[in-house]
Amino acid sequence: MNRRITISFVIGSLCVFLFASLAFTQGDNNPDPMVNLGCLESAVVTGSVPDDSGRGIPTDILYNPATGDYVSNVSGFHEYGINYNETIGGVTKENPFYWQVEWPTAKNINYITALSCAFFGNQPQPTTGWAIQIWDDVTESWMDLAKADNGWPADSLSGAGGWIDGRPFEWRGLEPVVTKKVRLCAFANPDSLADEVDSFADSLWSFTFIGNTADGVQSTLIQYLDYSDAEADNEMDKMVNLGLLPECVASASFEAGELDNIRGTPYDLLFDPIKGDFYNTDTPWGEFGYPWQHDAGYLTYEDPFYWMCEWPVPKNINYFTWGGVYGNQPQPTTPWAVEYWDGSDWVTVMDGVGGSYEEGMVGVDTDAQSVWQSETPVQTTKFRLAVWSDGIDPLFSFHIRGRGGSTQNWDETDSTFKAILVQYKDISAVAVESDDIANPEKFALHQNYPNPFNPETNIRFTLQKNSDVRLSVYNVAGQEVAVIVDEMKLRGTHQVTFDARSLTSGIYFYKLKTNQGILTRKMIVLQ
Repeated sequence: MNRRITISFVIGSLCVFLFASLAFTQGDNNPDPMVNLGCLESAVVTGSVPDDSGRGIPTDILYNPATGDYVSNVSGFHEYGINYNETIGGVTKENPFYWQVEWPTAKNINYITALSCAFFGNQPQPTTGWAIQIWDDVTESWMDLAKADNGWPADSLSGAGGWIDGRPFEWRGLEPVVTKKVRLCAFANPDSLADEVDSFADSLWSFTFIGNTADGVQSTLIQYLDYSDAEADNEMDKMVNLGLLPECVASASFEAGELDNIRGTPYDLLFDPIKGDFYNTDTPWGEFGYPWQHDAGYLTYEDPFYWMCEWPVPKNINYFTWGGVYGNQPQPTTPWAVEYWDGSDWVTVMDGVGGSYEEGMVGVDTDAQSVWQSETPVQTTKFRLAVWSDGIDPLFSFHIRGRGGSTQNWDETDSTFKAILVQYKDISAVAVESDDIANPEKFALHQNYPNPFNPETNIRFTLQKNSDVRLSVYNVAGQEVAVIVDEMKLRGTHQVTFDARSLTSGIYFYKLKTNQGILTRKMIVLQ
């Protein structure tokens, strides 16, 4: 099913649209994978720790792709920062500990790697705030490119957990940001500083930025890379998750800096078919979404919560999987849609409401194991899963799950269902269990869609066996105001359209009465 919806905005990438003052300028460098902009002769590399009182010098963490080595090695460990077992206090975001590169002219930048407190287990910084920042000449201020407070990961973090706690950070953008200065900075826990009570979290302890890592990640790199030659007409390959391609940017409708304690990152959901596990296994829950108990309000289809993959060139896609929320956080009435961007509009390839496992539907609720597949692929630069409020209840504590791998808190590696996968593959060899819509096992009354509505809405119900059916509508006073169905129906799933032109605006209830029982749901009429 395809449904074309025109929207009044175009979703930007993770980088250039974040900074309006930088969006219409251009740096003087061209894309080159062998150039670390921090290694240019014109680059000035500095830091906030004096050379004679810290570990290493700023160039010790600067990797040069042209030579395959680091620029210097004064520290012995390719590190730069505070001496072992020493602390510095009063380090705020306004006056942080930093490592910085500056050029006399503006540079195009769309790729940065960095690392801190790499594999030194005795030097964790679990509550340290951090940011990757660029300088804006117009406002004469530092602007966050990516950040996390209190150990939470960045919105564009391709990696694991809180970056400060010893894991590599990798930021990429489809379009470059343009700036004369880039810096990595760290600062004491903002919440701890605010309580005015002295504690360990009020300072940075033995803190360093790191170059090489145990798993071979090289940092620090500041580059301008060209993704324009990325494969546009990709072939079928069941071992390729298109969300893990180097040129892909995974994003969402909000960024880490906008909310406290966001759950996970857009990359934490991606399943790696080659590993047979999540791309990032060092995440607590393999999820991404709003903070626990966060009320996102009455989001609409035109402005939904979404998780999205984006590529600089179109990709063939015919297979997408995703998982639901947890059993104690149900969203049984949440509308959802799987969509691709055709250049001007979002086009829906699959949609529904809720998706509770008990009702045998795909979607976003509980243990949903959701699959979209098509023999004919779509070709697009953007592919997303969107969800929004049903108009009755707000979107609350909402997130989506990856599935089928292992995280810090659970292990589903034995599961045959793997999510999240964005692929182009031969679906003739893909066995997907039919859901209860085709082979019903549960008696169910589904949430009407759309809701609220004017004047018509669709109502679906599922019968385990042939049954007499009465589907009727009641007002809040308990008075029956309409009868939609009053006849015998066969086993299976049925859909009817209800026209509410004769009703006034307000809340109503629709009741399904059968030989199997009685079910009731709520709907809203807007006239």
